[in-house]
Amino acid sequence: IGMSKNQENPYAAPTTEADQAATVGGVGPHNYATLGQRFAGALIDGLIMVPVFFVLALLLLGVLVADPLEGSGVQKTLNQLAALDFVGGLVFGILGMGLYIAIQWKFWKSTSQSIGKMVMKTQIVNLDGTPAAVKTIAFKRYGILALLGIVIPNTNITSLISLIDSLLIFRGDRNCLHDDIAQTRVIIYRAK
Repeated sequence: IGMSKNQENPYAAPTTEADQAATVGGVGPHNYATLGQRFAGALIDGLIMVPVFFVLALLLLGVLVADPLEGSGVQKTLNQLAALDFVGGLVFGILGMGLYIAIQWKFWKSTSQSIGKMVMKTQIVNLDGTPAAVKTIAFKRYGILALLGIVIPNTNITSLISLIDSLLIFRGDRNCLHDDIAQTRVIIYRAK
């Protein structure tokens, strides 16, 4: 005995209006990226940027600090980097964010995925399930919070914002603050 497409399944789990609204456009709790997938994707993207930021830091030390490599040791270089004034930090932050966007742009534009999200098979989509536009990802999703972190010199405030951004992932929809700002969601990628 089969059911027609229009008949409701009497054995299906009950749903609420919120559940039904959340599945519009194929996006819903059934295909949200897991916490592990999101963490691993962000970790991969971060690890890609470590050598880029290190080279950028060395270049900025050469420009902003007299004799940046005078003496020896990584610790001395790190101490000099930490001693950069607000302007140096601002330049480092803006250039670093620009490099991150430049590296990921092609991937975001083609599939709405960063390199880490490609590896973890997740994707950034709008709330209606359509792939997010590259400008939305670059500027709303990442740029706004990064800019706040760059221009607010108090590291306690920027650390608090980062902590709130990260902790919000434990909500039911697994959205972080940057997802809410950009009106995006991270889902399990389904190639079309």
